[in-house]
Amino acid sequence: MWANSGCDVENGGFFERIDLQGHAVVENRRVRVQARQIYCFAHAGELGWGGDWRKMIDHGERFILAHGRDSNGYLRGIHPATGVPADAPPDLYDQAFFLLALAQGYRITGDAKYRALALALLRNIRRDFAHPMGGFYDTPLNAEPLRANPHMHLLEAALAWIEVSDAAVWRNLAHEIVRICKDRLIDPRSGAVLEFFHADWTPVTTGPQAIIEPGHLFEWTWLLSRYEAICNVPSAAIYRRLYDIGQRHGVCQQRGVAINELHHDLSWCNSGARLWPQTERLKASLALAQLADGAERDVYVATAQDAVHSIGLYFDDLPKGLWRDKMSDDGSFVSEPAPASTFYHLVCAFAEIARSEIAVPKASQKRRDAIEPYTQAAVDIVQSSVS
Repeated sequence: MWANSGCDVENGGFFERIDLQGHAVVENRRVRVQARQIYCFAHAGELGWGGDWRKMIDHGERFILAHGRDSNGYLRGIHPATGVPADAPPDLYDQAFFLLALAQGYRITGDAKYRALALALLRNIRRDFAHPMGGFYDTPLNAEPLRANPHMHLLEAALAWIEVSDAAVWRNLAHEIVRICKDRLIDPRSGAVLEFFHADWTPVTTGPQAIIEPGHLFEWTWLLSRYEAICNVPSAAIYRRLYDIGQRHGVCQQRGVAINELHHDLSWCNSGARLWPQTERLKASLALAQLADGAERDVYVATAQDAVHSIGLYFDDLPKGLWRDKMSDDGSFVSEPAPASTFYHLVCAFAEIARSEIAVPKASQKRRDAIEPYTQAAVDIVQSSVS
């Protein structure tokens, strides 16, 4: 679907959305989504997809090199549906996904151009985005807010590069991001990762930016468990607590889905449920299942099965390859085109299933009932390891 309807053959690059009848929506497109699509098709090739993934990578790469970068080599923010994009301050979040796409391109093709582009981009980020207290600004032109989310994806990109390159800069970046996570991003009271910060790294405590995102708690869980394995730096006490907070406070038991946002006191803020937090819950559960055994492992596997079931809800009664993106708090779905940005989350989740070698069919009620007696015991085990 996304290699055909999602590919803009005439103008280059990929469409931002496909409507639920399978037709592309012509509109402005975020250049970071172009990078994410490159990553997805490169990952699909690694997973054995039979389509022409090299053609898709080249198609997206040509668009980015022709239209998607500014004079400093930074990924642009928006490319208009018509006309030439205007220069705008580069955004750290966008650059993180370009680094990730380059890593996957290098991983699957071995072409040195990806490595050269990534190293040059990282040098520029360190020159222009570095924060004097550690970490990075969102953009060189604005001191605040600072955000956790771009740092999370920089860690993802760093880990991807560590797996394919022996350049010390990537390991150093990973260590730096994890230090920032421990020292600045995690609220010492709740143990959760906060999202927005002032220029001095103090948290934003009022207004719509004073939030915690359960999907990001699960995503940090997955990344920190990978960091521990790849860099041999213990982080279990942190990621187990993040996972536990996400499970205890960020999952609606009635609908079986991870919700969008919590307040800083862990009460519900936005009880809608986008598709992507479900994929991150799956990835985190699989990661912890790999590290556990016995009853504790069974609980993580059961949660992964529940996450697979919740993901399936977003695909019901649609053409293959399309999804709904937003579930309302009453369990209904918003009727709107499927966004390409979610493709990245889905590909990562399915890749984790393939990597984990854990069978995760949809959880039946019988299975959930069978595992229930072990749930509290496993939670106690997790809590003990955290404390």
